[in-house]
Amino acid sequence: MTLNDQKRIISLWMQFLDGNEIAFSQLYCLFFDDLLTYGRRVGGDNEMVEDLIQDLFLKLYQKKITLEDNTRLRPFLFRALKNLIYNQLLRNSKLQPLPDYDFSFDLNYTIDDQLFLTQDQGLSDEVYRMLRGLTGRQKEIIYLRFIHEMSFDEISEIMEINIQSARNLLARSMEKLRKEAILAIILFFIKKIFSVSINQFAYLS
Repeated sequence: MTLNDQKRIISLWMQFLDGNEIAFSQLYCLFFDDLLTYGRRVGGDNEMVEDLIQDLFLKLYQKKITLEDNTRLRPFLFRALKNLIYNQLLRNSKLQPLPDYDFSFDLNYTIDDQLFLTQDQGLSDEVYRMLRGLTGRQKEIIYLRFIHEMSFDEISEIMEINIQSARNLLARSMEKLRKEAILAIILFFIKKIFSVSINQFAYLS
């Protein structure tokens, strides 16, 4: 997100607080798709996430929720939606709250989008295998940092950890991903070479 995007969000939010309902509608449209895809990755289905987004914005509209810092609407919305989904999942499964609950964060949608143009199922399989080695929180911080280009300050608020912990988590995640990637690339090319060899043998036969 660019500096101009951030300024626009702050401007629209402040306009809404001054009574501009059109600004609020623009904020809703601006955030809806990002919140929906994030909520799906956290573990909610489309219907659940859409309902919770609407509930969240309704409370904002009714001013039942106030921000301590009006410049931090984006991380607040992401964190609030994640907590709403977490609570809904607990109600649905009748589980007890767990302080160290690790969402099964799903990066598949993002990877599918990136691999769509390659049309290479072998590469896709290797990427999925590589990602399976990451925890939910490792996938989440990679998603927030590189897909939404969030600062460590924003990430720390969403994931409810301090900034240094966010930096350390991303560093560990990228190191683990780097090691998995090296193995995935090796396996991918071994399969490619093996496949070519088999095809050549079949042709010669």
